[in-house]
Amino acid sequence: MTYMESGGATLLGRVKVAAPALSRTIRRSWRSLFVALGLVATVACNDMLRVDDPVNLTPDDLKEGSVALTVNGVRGAFQSMFDYYVMHTAILTDEMILAGTFPYRAEMDARSITSNNEGLLGDLYTPLSTARFMADTAVAILDAAAGTGDETERLKGLALSKYYAAYTRMLLAEAFCKSAINGGQGLTSDERMADALTAFQDAGTAAQAAGDAELLAASKLGEARANLWLGQYPAAAAAAAEVPNSLSLKAYYSTSSVAQKNKITRLTYAIDEARRFTVGDGSLDFTGHEAWAYLAEWEALGLLEERPDLTSFNAAVPVVLQLKYPTADTPIVMASGEEARLIEAEVKLRGSDPGGAAAVVDSLRSTNWGLGAITFSGNLTTDLPVMARERARELWLTGERLPTLRRYLKDGVDLFPGGKQGSDTCFPVPQRELDTNPNF
Repeated sequence: MTYMESGGATLLGRVKVAAPALSRTIRRSWRSLFVALGLVATVACNDMLRVDDPVNLTPDDLKEGSVALTVNGVRGAFQSMFDYYVMHTAILTDEMILAGTFPYRAEMDARSITSNNEGLLGDLYTPLSTARFMADTAVAILDAAAGTGDETERLKGLALSKYYAAYTRMLLAEAFCKSAINGGQGLTSDERMADALTAFQDAGTAAQAAGDAELLAASKLGEARANLWLGQYPAAAAAAAEVPNSLSLKAYYSTSSVAQKNKITRLTYAIDEARRFTVGDGSLDFTGHEAWAYLAEWEALGLLEERPDLTSFNAAVPVVLQLKYPTADTPIVMASGEEARLIEAEVKLRGSDPGGAAAVVDSLRSTNWGLGAITFSGNLTTDLPVMARERARELWLTGERLPTLRRYLKDGVDLFPGGKQGSDTCFPVPQRELDTNPNF
C-alpha cells in the first residue's frame, strides 16, 4: 500500500524514497544506527543488519534470506529512538524532571521549547523520522518482493513493518504540534493521527494475512488509541475489545554495547555517564517546585525510591529513582492488554457509565497492584483526573502521558505541570524542517 498525505503528496512511492526535507540528516542517522552502533538485539531475531544503506536493498536481495535483516533494521531503528522519545516526552509532562544542565532539555522541562532547539531535532524529530522512513522503505521492499522467496516470512515481515510505520505516525501525532513526512505537507496532530489510523488498519489486514495473532491485536490497539485521540469513542471501544489481556508487545534493549542499552536506565541510574533525569519531589524553587503528582503512592507501590545517597549531574537536584527500568536491558512496553482495558474504561466513562468504567479499572487495580476499588462521580471534570492517575500507573514511562494530557485539555482539564516559564503542550516543528520543506 502507498501511504498518502492529505492533499495527495506521496509519502512512499518507490523503493528508493525521496525525502527532501530531512534526507541528509536521516541518511546520516541510518549510517550511525546500522554501521557504528550495530542495532538493538531483539528476542524475535538476533541477527544484526550490517549494511551501509538499507534503502538500497532490492526485492532480489530478499531471495537470499534478507527479510529478517530488513525487519530487524526497522525494529532496531525504532528501539534506538523509543527510549529517548519516552524520556523527553516525560519531562514535558510531569513524569520526570531534568537532573542535568543541557539547555535544550531545560527548555523542554520549562515547557518553553524553541524551534531551533538542538535536542528537538537530534533526539526526537530526526530519530522518529528515521524510524518511520525505514519502516516505509521496508514496506515498499517487501511489497515488491511478492513471489520471490519464502512467502510466509515475507508476509510476517511486511505486517511488522506496516505496524512500525503506523506506530511512528501515531507518535508524531501525539508529540508534535505539526509534522511532515518526506517533505510533504505539515499536518496537524489530528490529521497525522487520521493518517496513523489508516496505517494501523492496513497493518491489521497484513497481520491477518500473515496469521500473526499478536501483531493483529497490537494493530487493533493502535486503531483504538488513534480513535480515542480523534474522539471516535465507539470505534475506539470496538477495536480495544479485540485486544486480549495477555497482549504485551515490547521494545527490547541489550547490554551488549552502550548504544543498545535502555537510555532511561542509563540516564536515571548514571550508567556510562552522569545522572541527568530524575523524578520531581517538589523541593526545588528553580523547577517551579514540580513534583510527580503521585509521588507518595508510587513510592508505596515500589515504583519510586528517594535516594539521598545518590547525586545528580546537577548536584542541587535530589534523586528520586525510578524503579520500573532497573537494568539497561529492561524492555519498554509498546502495546498491552492493560492499555486496551483503560481505553474501554474511558469510553464507558464518556458514555455516562461510571460504574462500568470503575469495574474495568478496579480489575486492573486489584490484579496488578493489590489496590482497592474506586468510584467515578459521573462528572467528567472530576473523573478525568482520576482516570489520568489510573492510566499513569499502568502506562508510566511508556510515552503515553503526553497524549493523555493533550487529549484531556480538549475537555477543559489541564493536568500539565504548572510553575513553568512556558505553557507548551506539544513539541514544535524543528527549524530545519521549516527551512527546508516548502510545504510548511
